[in-house]
Amino acid sequence: MLVFIAKRARNAVLLLFLASVLCFTLVVSAPGNVAILIAELRTPTATKEDIAKVEEELGLNKPLLERYGFWLQGALKGNLGISYKTGEDVGAALRSRLSVTATLVAGGAVVAFVLSLLVGFIGALWAHRMPDYIMRGIALLGASTPSFFVGALLVYAFSVNWHLLPTFGFSGPASWVLPWLTLGFLPAAVLSRVVRVGFEDAMAKPYVLTARSKGLSQTRILFRDALPNIAPTYLNALGTQIGTMVVGAVVVEPLFAWQGLGDLFLAGVRFRDFMVVQACLLVFITFFVILNVVVDIGITLTDPRLRRQRS
Repeated sequence: MLVFIAKRARNAVLLLFLASVLCFTLVVSAPGNVAILIAELRTPTATKEDIAKVEEELGLNKPLLERYGFWLQGALKGNLGISYKTGEDVGAALRSRLSVTATLVAGGAVVAFVLSLLVGFIGALWAHRMPDYIMRGIALLGASTPSFFVGALLVYAFSVNWHLLPTFGFSGPASWVLPWLTLGFLPAAVLSRVVRVGFEDAMAKPYVLTARSKGLSQTRILFRDALPNIAPTYLNALGTQIGTMVVGAVVVEPLFAWQGLGDLFLAGVRFRDFMVVQACLLVFITFFVILNVVVDIGITLTDPRLRRQRS
């Protein structure tokens, strides 16, 4: 098991290295002169001497390989360059917004986890009956509805009509509810089908027939026998959906006026602030890589067959 974790960690480091090369190439290949943009931010009437000074400060007059090494060394220390638009440190902007996006994704993941298991269990307990058909319809509707439309409906219902929750801002738990539901609704619908199909397959196994012959109830069989067997598949799907939530945050954050990484990334794209785009992409890719490692380890721990094979 330790060997497997070490291999996954090695592969993760390699992927992060390749991601850093890709992100650096994005900025290097961008049109225009970066030094001119930064010099004009400092002084609107920048001269050639001012531009040359900026090039010297940022190492833009050095060979490409040396520039990459300089940038990578700074990135490892949290120094991700200077925003073309504001002239501020990009690393500081990321750190100030990271907690907002982390709160959004964590809350959305909890919503998706709870709702998917609830809907999947209801469908499995009353298989091929009216509650099961209703849960299937809800799952199909949720998987087909984009997040921005779900958010608009929630705002109209809970804020405009009933005045129960705030419509925007990051001001406390009450302001987190609607963004969490908006982000977690679609993944919950997808995961509920994974749970329902997994239970249907597990309940057809011989060990379920044995459990029924012992007089165990349907609920106890689902929790004790079927749930551990669908856990690896569910964890794999959950990890994938959490990854998509990071992409969904780019849509949900501006919808509720949350100043997170998604909002920062959109602002960078809108104003062609390549240093901000580069830093956000690097953070997103790092999250995906770490998430995949955690999911792989979790699947191995929950599946005895994989655990024996990788031991």
